[in-house]
Amino acid sequence: QAALYSTYDVCRLLQPGGNAAAVILGNGRHIKNYGYGRPKLFLQLEVDYRDGNRLCLTSGRDWKTSSGPLLENSVYGGQTHDARLEREGWDRPGFDDRLWRPAVPREPSPLASQMMPPVRAVCRLKPRRIQPREGGAVLCDFGQNHSGWTRLSVRGRRGDRIEIRHAELLGEDGGLNTAPNQGAEARDVFILGGGRREILEPRFTYHGFRYAEIRGLRHRLHPDDVSSPVVHSDVRTTGSFHCSHPLLNRLQRNIRWGLLSNLMSIPTDCPQRDERHGWLGDAHLAAETAILNFDMAAFYAKFLDDIRRAQRPDGSLPDFAPPYFKLTYPADPAWASAYAQLAWLLYFYYGDTRVLEIHYPFLKKYMDFLDRFSAGRLPLRLGKYGDWCPPGSVGPKKTPVELTASWYHLHDLRLLQKISRVLGREKDERRFALRAEKTEAAFHKAFLGPEGYAWVKFGPADSVAGQTSQILPLALGIVPPRKKSLVLGKLLGSLTFHHDLHPDTGILGARYLLEVLTEQGHLRDAFRVATRETYPGWGYMIREGATTLWERWENVAGGGMNSHNHIMLGSIGAWLFKTLAGLKCLAPAWERIGFSPPDIPDLDSASARLETMRGTVEARWRREGSSLRLSIRIPPGAKAEVRLPRLWPGGTLRANGNIVWLHGRPTQPAPGLQHAGADKESIRLLAEGGPYDFLLAKTFPSAGR
Repeated sequence: QAALYSTYDVCRLLQPGGNAAAVILGNGRHIKNYGYGRPKLFLQLEVDYRDGNRLCLTSGRDWKTSSGPLLENSVYGGQTHDARLEREGWDRPGFDDRLWRPAVPREPSPLASQMMPPVRAVCRLKPRRIQPREGGAVLCDFGQNHSGWTRLSVRGRRGDRIEIRHAELLGEDGGLNTAPNQGAEARDVFILGGGRREILEPRFTYHGFRYAEIRGLRHRLHPDDVSSPVVHSDVRTTGSFHCSHPLLNRLQRNIRWGLLSNLMSIPTDCPQRDERHGWLGDAHLAAETAILNFDMAAFYAKFLDDIRRAQRPDGSLPDFAPPYFKLTYPADPAWASAYAQLAWLLYFYYGDTRVLEIHYPFLKKYMDFLDRFSAGRLPLRLGKYGDWCPPGSVGPKKTPVELTASWYHLHDLRLLQKISRVLGREKDERRFALRAEKTEAAFHKAFLGPEGYAWVKFGPADSVAGQTSQILPLALGIVPPRKKSLVLGKLLGSLTFHHDLHPDTGILGARYLLEVLTEQGHLRDAFRVATRETYPGWGYMIREGATTLWERWENVAGGGMNSHNHIMLGSIGAWLFKTLAGLKCLAPAWERIGFSPPDIPDLDSASARLETMRGTVEARWRREGSSLRLSIRIPPGAKAEVRLPRLWPGGTLRANGNIVWLHGRPTQPAPGLQHAGADKESIRLLAEGGPYDFLLAKTFPSAGR
């Protein structure tokens, strides 16, 4: 792995009369748990003079080191800082460093520039509630599960010990429930220097939490003396979604907080426990949702490099990157699919063919590994996790891991076929097409039977089909036509009759459940699934007070797999934009855009706005009595396909004030528009760049309206 370096302009820091270069090093993940050594530094200071000369100063043997007030630190344990050990002037010219030790040279690491947004504090949360606890403790509720730390302003005596512990949940007694932290202590300790007001906040750790318990204060804590910096990779917001359904707006908010909490140079699984790895499954499941909310181009480009560097010579990939444990090889194919999917998404949404070219040889190498491992036969027996975390379980219940592993093998072959086409690799495209065709036939042979796609039965009388087993083939469009009604019927039977419109999937099935229902003509069922407030479902989390998404469908609070700030179920966020707001990217880099407001009686309005590489894309629709209004914005150079629901047999459609549809027939199109046909369900138009306002009415609107 390459060590990433950051570049800073330090001109504003220079002082007349002399300067010093001083650095505080922290451990991060370089702790005993992972078998790493001491922290290392490489510093290069480049000075450009007005006369054209350049001076280059680098850290080396002539540098000196010393321990200081920072006694312990790690991303999991927290930080201990003893202000009594602070040395005045240690970072200024003229300091007496005769007792300091010479720096120890180390083998250099490969270096690469950090091209992604930095991790930093982006805002501060104030406590919503401050509550005294027994033993002099104070409990602060920041109202939002997030990643960051607690910042205090205090006065005290020299040697006073202030301890701050963090957790995302409260226990039955109203105090912290640290069980979900597992082995992460999430505790910061400060020993005061005394005699002055001191600002207490750590430098080299972060915590996932909503609640902080503070002990050791000598005075009553004033709300202005405590806050929580919110810390994550500072990706730029580029998308927004809003609708008339309060639960879905809260879901969108929870998704955004969950995404940001888990952007820490890598897309982590959770911010609170002693894990926080770049799990590939979590990453690709939430990737499209992330791209529709934030500028993820540089962040994911860096993570793709992490995956590439983690690939072994045999082509195998790890379950998470960087691969801190050797046991993570080879990955579950459902997890390793992130490599191809992230590369494709960067191309599709940002038009970046370069990322495909860079990673194409390594993607081929991975697909060759799968072929060698399977020897051309299915089922593929590489699955470990499968349809992870279905209701009532951590491991998959109904869907065999062999099915999900084999499906992702086929999925990635299809994706490599598309990537080959984009890159003009015709020979490879034909080869991947042939391999996909054979794998698809083997998939049907292995898993498709007279009762639909294979699922685990709990007994001879069990007739409830595994939802994910049916969802995945439908999502990929590979179900044989003569079996489609059977497979879809099995899915609908499980969903509507046996589970009362609740998901019975883990994270893999949840990713495609609502999309499959929508594409198969069951949009209203998909909407009811999304807004169900009973267990299990996204609405249940919100009803139970969640401010981010959970790892499990269950509201559990013990020490197992029960993070309350995971993002893998946030895959639903893409469906909010694409289906409820009716805004889709139809061709790479937003060259072609789809606008299609849904016909859902329980939803009165929705909107989405995106800053794309072509410019602003926007869709806003709302019902106005017996009318439907759609306002869109198409950036210059892009084209759009507009599909409006055929709500009435006749009716009138206006575009920017011009009548383009009257009494069930098209009229002269408005400027920038072309008629593209109609059927019993919709009216279709093609549009050039620009703003458009459509009004679909049951009758002709009166003048002046």
